[in-house]
Amino acid sequence: MFLNRLIRNPSMLRLGPVVGVFGIGLVVLAGQTTRLTVVKGDQLLEDAQRRLVRLRWAPTVRGRILDRKGRVLAHDRPSFDVAVDFRVITGEWIERESASRARREHRDEWSKLSRAQRERLIERYKPMYRRAVDRMWDRLAQETGRSRAEIDAQRLSIREQVEAMARRVRRTRAMRELRNLARNHGISDEELAERAAELDRPDLNEPDRLLRMVLAEEITVEADRRISKASNIRIVEETTPRVIVPEVDDETGFRLRRLAEQRDPEHDFIPLMPGLVVQDSGERDYPFETVDVEINLSNLPAPIAGEGSRVIQARGVASHILGDVRRRVYKEDINRRDEAIAGSPELAGRSLVQTPDGPVDRGRYFPGDMVGRTGLERTMEDVLRGLRGLRIERVDRDAAVNQPSTFGSDVTLTLDIMLQARVQALLDPSLGLARVEPWHHNTEREDPDDPSSPLLMPVGTPLDAAAVVIDVDTGEILALVSTPTVSRTGSELPANRQERRLYLQTHRPWVNRAVSQPLPPGSIVKPLVLCDANARGVLGTDERIECTGHLYPNQPNRLRCWIYKQFGITHTDQFGHALSGAEAIKASCNIFFYTLGQRLGPAGMVDLYRSFGVGEDPGLPLDDVLTGWLGRGNDPSTITTDEAILMGIGQGPVAWTPVHAAASYATLARGGVRLKPTLLADAPMPEPIGLGFDPAIVDEALEGLSEVVNDSDGTANHITYGDGERFDLFDVPGITVWGKTGTATAPPLVIDDKVVRRGDHSWFVLLCGRGRPQYAIAVMTEYGGSGGRVSGPIANQIIRALVDEGYL
Repeated sequence: MFLNRLIRNPSMLRLGPVVGVFGIGLVVLAGQTTRLTVVKGDQLLEDAQRRLVRLRWAPTVRGRILDRKGRVLAHDRPSFDVAVDFRVITGEWIERESASRARREHRDEWSKLSRAQRERLIERYKPMYRRAVDRMWDRLAQETGRSRAEIDAQRLSIREQVEAMARRVRRTRAMRELRNLARNHGISDEELAERAAELDRPDLNEPDRLLRMVLAEEITVEADRRISKASNIRIVEETTPRVIVPEVDDETGFRLRRLAEQRDPEHDFIPLMPGLVVQDSGERDYPFETVDVEINLSNLPAPIAGEGSRVIQARGVASHILGDVRRRVYKEDINRRDEAIAGSPELAGRSLVQTPDGPVDRGRYFPGDMVGRTGLERTMEDVLRGLRGLRIERVDRDAAVNQPSTFGSDVTLTLDIMLQARVQALLDPSLGLARVEPWHHNTEREDPDDPSSPLLMPVGTPLDAAAVVIDVDTGEILALVSTPTVSRTGSELPANRQERRLYLQTHRPWVNRAVSQPLPPGSIVKPLVLCDANARGVLGTDERIECTGHLYPNQPNRLRCWIYKQFGITHTDQFGHALSGAEAIKASCNIFFYTLGQRLGPAGMVDLYRSFGVGEDPGLPLDDVLTGWLGRGNDPSTITTDEAILMGIGQGPVAWTPVHAAASYATLARGGVRLKPTLLADAPMPEPIGLGFDPAIVDEALEGLSEVVNDSDGTANHITYGDGERFDLFDVPGITVWGKTGTATAPPLVIDDKVVRRGDHSWFVLLCGRGRPQYAIAVMTEYGGSGGRVSGPIANQIIRALVDEGYL
């Protein structure tokens, strides 16, 4: 029928295409509807449900960095901390202010008053100060929402902790003075114990009081002064504000700050909130960024010694180690975090949480987050970084899943920050140890061919340096110092742009010289070569070697001994016989160790240095840690026989760092057992590596090192200056020292086509302890020249620092 109608009405032919298209559209629509409802129904339902889910994030806190004694070196300040001066907490402030007020009010007659009269006047003024302090505690409790009982309990706890710490420090220092006194009088520990038993004074339950009574006859007026000073020394915690209420909100913090600026309504000379300090805690804080270090000037080398003490302000303490953070997140940070999650099931397990959108990283970076930029803050980022809390809510029902915040983990170091600060203060050029001094005998001229030209580095020129202290028994790094350093404010840099540029190019304060600066070892490597050559069978334990002045008989101008070069004689002439290993170390004979380098050859020298960790990742979580170099272009296969000979005295194509040096001497002290140096306190104990040294050859090396510093002819026994005056290099009572000087050839430092530094780098490495090697110390001074004259006095002061900090 439709066909008949079409024939009778041809216009319908023109409607065909339209009807066809319309029909096709219906078919397509029906198919799409079927696909949406049947094929993608589950996915669309899932998308709809996902839109009903809301994620709410809660903040977290970055982990702290602590030193070996639990001192906080880096921590977050999420808000404000309310602190009160410790002298207010103890009541000392009341005593001091009352006395000051009494003197001011009665200044005309004060000098005529008796002590009793003065004390009565002081007592008259105490009540108003007590009332002011009591009102402050009440107001603090009120403003912070604490009870007065909570505030009182906190301040009592703080007082007990600080006073206990102070007692320990004072007792330790007093005991040290008393034991030094006993040793100076030849009294052994056994005799002290016998005297104490005979005294029979059970009431003297504190060891320093008992020891003072035992040594009553030996204590002179001067000794009593030193002991009393040690017994009454104040620690920094006793003179600074202590936190009473941590982490108050912004409103409370600003309100308390305003109150702290006001005066007491009854007495306008009394603060409304005595001793109260509101500390900003909203950023990353480095409490030991700046440390005031008191240096006893009488202990310095004679030419720069003085009376009394001087406070050196060490800035940027441990900044090369700790590093810092930034608030800008880069794509590289996000990618690195993703890679860390993918590569660590443990990190993924604690960081990822399931949501309708799939797994979400609670440690993901948001704009403005703290990110470790340098140092430990960077290398330990995944440990320090906290995990945000996450609340997953359904908007169509009253349901939520909570994942609480997880604070970042703390990182505890083997470092002692006060020892670190003390060593850094010793390297401050203003003290005199780390600057060019007349007794250094510096002869480098601006024009090396003109002896009348000015000195390139005149007296007073600052010397850049590095120092490392390692515990022999554990391999733990106690101090790792590089100077100069830059504090996080950079305020110590020259203000003038051109001067700042020259300073930065000359001193490169961003370089951690303790781990990143490639340095030839120089002569400090000689004891290690002695032991290793014996272990490899190229030197007998009792073998002696002639010093001939130059290694090759017919080439007197090549591979010479330093004594032949300077004085035209040999060490065999000096000693009257061929040298033993100990004598070769004492005299630092080049020919002895050239001979060993020749016998070991290129392969043997490479193995020797590798056995002490050169070329191996030391595993320290710091920036730009140098593994060491062997061979030209760090290719050991390029080393020639002549270069192997030079490597026998620490020259030629070899470089290491002060950490290598200190760790190698610690290995020697352990009898040839190597432990990798560690900086993280909770790191697993490093696997001991035995180097197979014969105990007899180790004793020979230690004997040589002892003679270097203790024999009057040793190369580091004393320094002569002026008109024949001299001072002993190592003079800390009761401490035994084994040490070695070294000078290492260095290329000139050229800036803008001008030589600004030229000469040898100065080394001194030693072992020290009471009766046995307990600590290894390495000191390197750039372009310092003589190891004994420049780095030696610094090393001696570091031994004193170990004593001052209670390690020796």
